[in-house]
Amino acid sequence: MRLLVTGASGFIGHNVLLRAPRDWDIVAVYHRTPGLEAFVKAHGLSHVRPVQCDLLNEQEVRALAKTVGGRPDAMLHLAANGDPAASAERPRWDLECNTVAFVTCLEHCPADHVVNVSSGAVYDGLVGAVSPATPVSPRLPYAISKLASEQYLRFFAERRDQVTSYINVRFFGAYGPYEAARKITTRWLTAMAAGQREFVVRGDGENLIDFMYVDDAVAGFLALVKARGTSATVDFASGTPVSVNQVVRTMARLLGAEVTVRHEGRVAEYIEFRSVDTAMRDRFGVQPSRSFEQGLQELRQFLIGRA
Repeated sequence: MRLLVTGASGFIGHNVLLRAPRDWDIVAVYHRTPGLEAFVKAHGLSHVRPVQCDLLNEQEVRALAKTVGGRPDAMLHLAANGDPAASAERPRWDLECNTVAFVTCLEHCPADHVVNVSSGAVYDGLVGAVSPATPVSPRLPYAISKLASEQYLRFFAERRDQVTSYINVRFFGAYGPYEAARKITTRWLTAMAAGQREFVVRGDGENLIDFMYVDDAVAGFLALVKARGTSATVDFASGTPVSVNQVVRTMARLLGAEVTVRHEGRVAEYIEFRSVDTAMRDRFGVQPSRSFEQGLQELRQFLIGRA
């Protein structure tokens, strides 16, 4: 398998590189985030070639295609704006990160099979059960750009014939090793371990988070990469959404801490929907296995090891 991974220097990207089969030839694309070459070397990933490229720059993407040395068997597109809330203040930047960069890559460095990591945010504004069959009309810029990317991928596959097969995977999120320090799980586990006992939650804390431990997420993405010849749009969620308030209580219980939570303001992305799509399980044999408590324990041990 010759695999192109964009956004390889990110949270999910690091974990994909660690868990992808060692007999795959992987080109790992990164832009500004430093340290990927050192990470690859430190973990003995001799089958991974880190390549720096600005996916918004057509000339650099053409050079990337030459570096790859022929059409890849598959592309796992992870490169994106990693902060949905920021899109409300910077919609053009978000559109460039999520959509324009992807289109540039599809135009100048396509692969036979493309797995596009979209987002459950496309269901923005909906309440209750959702699936890829649900009509959507998001208003959050991040959700709009993710939905646009899905449609552009269909265009390149169905109208331009530049992509043989594709999967738009509406990913609901993950937590675990190598996630950004600002993420709620790492940020609050670290703060609680350091003795902090008072926390501020934006909004009422009842908005839902349906994330999974990163190992489960990576297992799903790799299964989709292997599904060459299949075209689909699927949801990828844990199936057990929890509120932000529940996340805080679970972390406090894990550390044996009593915490005080103060609620302020509002959040840009207030989630009240949950996916009922079973395609990941039924079609691709993927079912997240770790409970939130188990995943938090593993993340805690990772953070202790890095301290």
